[in-house]
Amino acid sequence: MTESNPRGRRMGLGSLVLGLLAILVPMIGALGTRFEFWSFVVGLLAMPLSLLLALVGLALGIVSLLRLRKAGERLVLPAHGAGLSLLVSLYLANSMFSGFLMPPIHNVSTDIEDPPQFTHAQTLRGENANPLHYDGAMIGPLQREGYPDVRPLVLDIPKDAMYQRVKMVLQAMRMEVTREDPEQGEIEAVATTFWFGFKDDIIVRLREADGGTRLDIRSVSRVGVVDIGANAERIVEIIKRVRDAG
Repeated sequence: MTESNPRGRRMGLGSLVLGLLAILVPMIGALGTRFEFWSFVVGLLAMPLSLLLALVGLALGIVSLLRLRKAGERLVLPAHGAGLSLLVSLYLANSMFSGFLMPPIHNVSTDIEDPPQFTHAQTLRGENANPLHYDGAMIGPLQREGYPDVRPLVLDIPKDAMYQRVKMVLQAMRMEVTREDPEQGEIEAVATTFWFGFKDDIIVRLREADGGTRLDIRSVSRVGVVDIGANAERIVEIIKRVRDAG
């Protein structure tokens, strides 16, 4: 006759609780950053903390499964706890590992040799924000290797028509347009991320080329060293939408 194993049941419950906490902690960390309860550094530290919680939850779940199985008790609670903790661990580990594989840059431009220049963004950035200068000699090789798809777009349409199309795309992507200069063919905007509320500055530059219009974009994070590919992804998305808008 097998004996009841209350400790095993408690460990199974602890596994489930830790798995749930591992989901909630990054959300709390991100939202706390967005609403300025703490700095973005504190918010980002929630990720490794959550991974630790999930790993401990996974370990507890496995031990609980072994104990309860030996006692002949139901395995539903520890199975759910271990399964949830495993899924959260894999997701967080993959997210963090992917960040290490990205180029250590936060300033991305479709034109590396002659990047678009901001004129208004500096007035919106705080004292501790990243510089707006694009160091092509340092950033260029990293960007070419890491983001080969970040390239200019040339369309066979007039400059003014391209301008309106770009403006429509930026607004559709919920960016805040902060400067418009149709004559120069420039638009500056700010993109704000949902969870952390990170703000990235964007400038679009249009120039006549080969009977059409060339579109160049630069996107720069205000804080952080590595953007985990966010700026490059945004540029590619803008270009895709502009191209498909016709």
